[in-house]
Amino acid sequence: MFMVFLLALHWKHARQYTGGFLLLGGSYFVEFGPLLLHFIRKPNLYLGRGASLLIWSPHIPISFADFHRAWKTIWPVLSENLLGISTHTSQDIIFYGPLLLPAESALLVLGVALLLWHWRHPAAFLILASGLGVLLVGGTLVAYPNSVPPLINHWTPAFPAFYVALAVPVGAWITAGQSELEPRFRWILPVTVAIALLVLGWCNLHFYFHHYYADPESLKSKAYRSAQRNYEVQTAQSRYSASLGPNYKVFTVGQSSWPYDPVTTRYLVRGQKWTLLTNPAAELVSITRDDKGVAFLFFPGKDQYQQTTRELFPGGKDGEVTSRRGKHLFYTYVLTPPEVQATQK
Repeated sequence: MFMVFLLALHWKHARQYTGGFLLLGGSYFVEFGPLLLHFIRKPNLYLGRGASLLIWSPHIPISFADFHRAWKTIWPVLSENLLGISTHTSQDIIFYGPLLLPAESALLVLGVALLLWHWRHPAAFLILASGLGVLLVGGTLVAYPNSVPPLINHWTPAFPAFYVALAVPVGAWITAGQSELEPRFRWILPVTVAIALLVLGWCNLHFYFHHYYADPESLKSKAYRSAQRNYEVQTAQSRYSASLGPNYKVFTVGQSSWPYDPVTTRYLVRGQKWTLLTNPAAELVSITRDDKGVAFLFFPGKDQYQQTTRELFPGGKDGEVTSRRGKHLFYTYVLTPPEVQATQK
């Protein structure tokens, strides 16, 4: 599409790059030719799967009724995607929040408007084509079962276009300040823009480190919400175990419906041993006491073992782990290494 644009509107300059166009096309054919041939011979492997994931068969509407059907199908998804830029949270269980802060969204709208105003410039057209193409196809026309928009992870190839669009107004302001203001006042606009960018950066850091968290209840899809609840408990368990340090042995008391995540836990803390007590009545008694502390986790439905644990390991501290929303996840009972050694005497 970009090559056609150059040949149509910038023919005099495009002639200089005809060899480059041919080289690029030939390189694509050499690299992807065997794969293309395979898909041509077995079209259902690619085209069949792609067609099954589209929310609307892509064709030019030939009647008002056809156009109305296409609009009713595409616009609700596209509107959710547009709102996902600044107000609606992502629904993809990878990112839990809008793409940008409100001030950044306003900057993006201004940048896109400037790119549209200068669409005949090759760089502006390339950014618009790449960004809007991804947002339309991967973000709008392609959908997965049990998913609802906005799915910001589908926008990933368009992130460079988003970044450029955000930068265009900043560059325009700096250029205007250098060319239109009197020499003694030209420092004012760059300094103002620099301060504004620093404030915007601080707002991003403050949001992601103090307010952002994965919230399963923000997901509209029941399947995604159920999956994220598993991730939420797994992550909370791994973080809690890591907060104890390597000088502890961690026991999950009773068979739990929430699976343990050894990979994440090992990433957060090294040398810590975890054990699942499937038969707490017999296994709690057989736990050996050494120079390490012990921590017991009681998930919902296994609270009846807390009293037995306190009697076998007196002197510990009760606790509770909740989600960021205050939802109960599991109870804990912890004895530090000195407290464990005291129970041996």
